Amino acid sequence: MYKNLALFNQINSLSYWLLKESNYKSSITLDATDDSFFISVKNGIESIYKHHIEDFSKKDDKYLHFELSSIAHHLLHIKRSITNENRIAV
Repeated sequence: MYKNLALFNQINSLSYWLLKESNYKSSITLDATDDSFFISVKNGIESIYKHHIEDFSKKDDKYLHFELSSIAHHLLHIKRSITNENRIAV
């Protein structure tokens, strides 16, 4: 579970970075009532990335770790793309 907590922190940090350092807007929803986790990244009205994990608390720990790792990797890829675009523009 601690590995998953570290991934949550990384996902939150990357989402915050997108909000503060780019024109991209990100939102994260952890819904206890619906037992789901949802993340969305948009550039204006265009959806760049979204991922929804249903039955969050019932997921196998290893599979949940895999899904959260994949979200973190996608967000890192978006961040790298933004930073590379900014370097080229300067």
